[in-house]
Order: sequence, then C-alpha cells, then structure tokens
Amino acid sequence: MDWKPNWFEAGLDHVWLPYAQMKTARPPLAVARTEGCRIVLADGRELIDGIASWWTACHGYNHPHIRGAVEQQLAAMPHVMFSGLVHEPALTLARRLAQLLPGDLDRVFFSESGSVAVEIAMKIAQQYAINRGEPQRTKFIAFKDGYHGDTVGAMSVTDPDVMHDLFADALPEQLIVDLPDSADHISHLAYSMRGRCPADHPVAVPAVQVNVRYPSAGGAGFTLASGGQYSGHADFFNAWNRTTLQSLVTGCLNALRHCQQGV
Repeated sequence: MDWKPNWFEAGLDHVWLPYAQMKTARPPLAVARTEGCRIVLADGRELIDGIASWWTACHGYNHPHIRGAVEQQLAAMPHVMFSGLVHEPALTLARRLAQLLPGDLDRVFFSESGSVAVEIAMKIAQQYAINRGEPQRTKFIAFKDGYHGDTVGAMSVTDPDVMHDLFADALPEQLIVDLPDSADHISHLAYSMRGRCPADHPVAVPAVQVNVRYPSAGGAGFTLASGGQYSGHADFFNAWNRTTLQSLVTGCLNALRHCQQGV
C-alpha cells in the first residue's frame, strides 16, 4: 500500500533514523497504535513485533498493569531530578534490584539506556582506579562478537568487526579477546593476555567487559552484552551466574593480574 498519513510526509525529511542510510533505505512504516504483541500501521495492516521494539516492550504493548502504574505515577510526579533529591519509587526499585545481586553488591546506579549504562560502568571502573592512585589503568578487556552500544566508550569495547569498524581510528583502543566458551578456554584466558598489555602501562586494565552468549530458540545463538548491569531471563542468570560466570570472572581476574605484572 502506498497511502501515507499527512504527518508522515510532512515530518520524515526532518529526522535522522538509526541504522539506516536514508538515501537508499526503503521508507519506514507509519505506525498508528500498538496492542499486545501487535503493531497497527496507519494503513490498517498489523504486524507481530518479534523483537519487542528492541527489547523494550517485552511484556507487550499497553499492558494493563504497566499502563496503570505509569498513569498513577504521572498523576503524582512525572519526573524529578535525582541529584539532591530522592523519591519512593526509585528507592524501592533500588532495594528490590539489590536483593537480586550476588555477593556483597548492594547498590545500583540508574541510567536511561543500555549504552549509557556501559559508559557509567566504564567510568566507575576508571574512577576507582584513579582514586586508588593508579590512573594508568586506562584500557578494558572485552570480547569478540560483543556489542555494547553506540556511544563512544561503548563502541570502543564492541568488537570492531561487528558494526563499528568505520570509527576504529577515532575510538580508544581496547583489548579485544576471544570469549571463553569452556573451562579450558577460561583457564587459558590469562595466558592469552601475555604480550597484549602495553609495556608503558603495566597496570593497564580497570575492568573487564563481559558478554554472555547463549543459544537462541532457533539454535543460531546470539550475544547479550552486559556492562555494569544484569539483563535477560532471571532463571537463566540465577543458574548461569553461580557456575560459568564465576569461572569466567576468575579467568578475567587472572588476565588482569598478567596486565598488572606487565607480562
């Protein structure tokens, strides 16, 4: 169908769309409304949204419980800055999230997007090193095939072969290594770091950027990138964190020691 609403024709020339070369890409679809897992287009066609708007609508659109909670919050307080001020919904959410974290992790830092969460995690790691008197810790270990976002720091720890190779010369150079997928590979992670740490930065790495890889329903598999935040199905992470993640963290810590020793 070629019919487009007036707002589509009037506004499209004034917006940049992500992940699209707009001179050659096909025109986007005009959306009128959503319901459940369906997107209703302006021309009346309906789509089943299989990616939940980039995973932001995993409970479906217009979910009655979420919709009611949003309406109630809007009536009480749409927004207030989180600097010098706090409010009950934020502190309650922080407490509930802290209860899900492993070990002695008991605080959260809120952000508005995945890329910003990665930037915050990297900045916290570097500030920790600076506060300890080790400002030379400037690089991060990240894994091949990983994707962490489209801001500058997040792009630097994303595998440049994934989608950001165009910006490679403009990004900070990080240590990109193979993602361990077995106990043997995890144990050899530190060995693989020999010679990778800059000689003039013997204590070079403040943190490790962890990607979690697990099979999709179709069996092809995909990578879930987590920068300072846990994402995904709770049951999966509850089981995975206690075993493989612990081994992976141990391997990463060994890799950090090799960088600290300048080997």
